[in-house]
Amino acid sequence: MTTETQATAAASGAGATARFRENKQLAAGTGQERVNALAGRLIKAVNDIVLDEKVSYDEYNAFKAWLIQVGEDGEWPLFLDVWVEHSVEEVANANRNGTKGTIEGPYYIPDAPTQNTPATLPMREDEPGTPLLFQGQTKNVAGEPLAGALIELWHADDLGFYSQFAPGLPEWNLRGSVIADGEGNFEINT
Repeated sequence: MTTETQATAAASGAGATARFRENKQLAAGTGQERVNALAGRLIKAVNDIVLDEKVSYDEYNAFKAWLIQVGEDGEWPLFLDVWVEHSVEEVANANRNGTKGTIEGPYYIPDAPTQNTPATLPMREDEPGTPLLFQGQTKNVAGEPLAGALIELWHADDLGFYSQFAPGLPEWNLRGSVIADGEGNFEINT
């Protein structure tokens, strides 16, 4: 049996890729013409960088090797979510009032166990790491408390691994959904 400390970034990345394919409707509502147009713009942007930066063959090969390694290490979900999805989120929330959205990232899992505040995320009895109290108040754009708001929280363990993406971790380790109280207050221990 593989343990958490034997897990690899490549395996976690492969798990994130598999989860994406399971949970997302790839290109749902997006026609092939639009995908082709976006791919064409991406290729043009890369070519513009090569020309603007006067990239040599050695530099091109080094960059190509880096991209290949990102794929071999299974890091595409993380790479795209960390470096690209923030811009997608910005476009999606351009006209939104209040706090702007943020990305789910590659290690989000829907339907985590739900608790009322104050809450303690599920964790191993001997969970290593520094205890954290995450607390605050949810409000609407008028500054009024949002009673019963749902706060979803998930994070890596002390070794940098996420449950459901590394072997040996309990299924919902350090993951949970917490319902704010009648004044929008929440308190999460993890």
